[in-house]
Amino acid sequence: MRTAVLCAVLVAISAPLSAQAPRAAVDAALERARQLVNSGRDADGRTLIDSVLKAQTVGEPAYAEALYWRGAMAPTAAEAERDYRRLLIEAPLSPRSEDAVLQLANLLQARGDRRGASEYLQRFMLTYANSPARPRVAVSLVRLLFDQGPQQQARACEALRMGRDAVPASNLELRNQLEFFAPRCEMVVAEAPRPADSAQPADSSTTPASAAPRTPFYSVQVAAYDSQEAADGLVETLVSRGLDARVDGTAKPFRVRIGHYTTRAEAVKAAADLKAQGHNGFVALVNR
Repeated sequence: MRTAVLCAVLVAISAPLSAQAPRAAVDAALERARQLVNSGRDADGRTLIDSVLKAQTVGEPAYAEALYWRGAMAPTAAEAERDYRRLLIEAPLSPRSEDAVLQLANLLQARGDRRGASEYLQRFMLTYANSPARPRVAVSLVRLLFDQGPQQQARACEALRMGRDAVPASNLELRNQLEFFAPRCEMVVAEAPRPADSAQPADSSTTPASAAPRTPFYSVQVAAYDSQEAADGLVETLVSRGLDARVDGTAKPFRVRIGHYTTRAEAVKAAADLKAQGHNGFVALVNR
């Protein structure tokens, strides 16, 4: 009976996946898979998700959705981590990539890898500027970095400054949690060595032409990585799709950005067009 029910579900979703509303069929199949897992039929649920994955094109939103839920229903933490990492590599612009980053941070922290968890939380803060989860992630990142001891104190204080921008003043609970760490950063500033006095100000007449100010412009930032290789990989994918993508920065975080727009309005429209295609991003002012 169980096999017959599962086969019926597989047959029901296989035809519509290439029809007019493939996402509706995928969502129905994933909901059925969740029901199977919740009722104790884990193997049947995962078999159903695997069938959905095979029917999708890598990188598409429906593929990312199925891969995310396979990670969420994985029987082991290692298998869940594998699927979340795959999602970030194969569908980095999917709406599910935001959730995958947080899930990876949770998995790494649960196994005691605080450094790895903080890397993912920082990546979240740099990449998902408009996420409603950003305030709580900011507080978690600050706490996690301070927990790692003096060697991470400078990064913790930088995260604190980022967190102050992310946590609204109206959210007193999170604001108080964040400001609890502020005295530690004041101590860091007080103990920091003062730079040596400079000689005379540089003569503007001898300033090289390359140092002259450049006209700022707007871009849509879609990701930020600690690895140059990861950023280059995403750019290669985006360029293959006809997008004007590049990596900004010579040190981490390596920011992946799209386009050069004279006005913010043009960049906002570009960001909206990208979002309609399933790619998250936010407008960034580039001063270079």
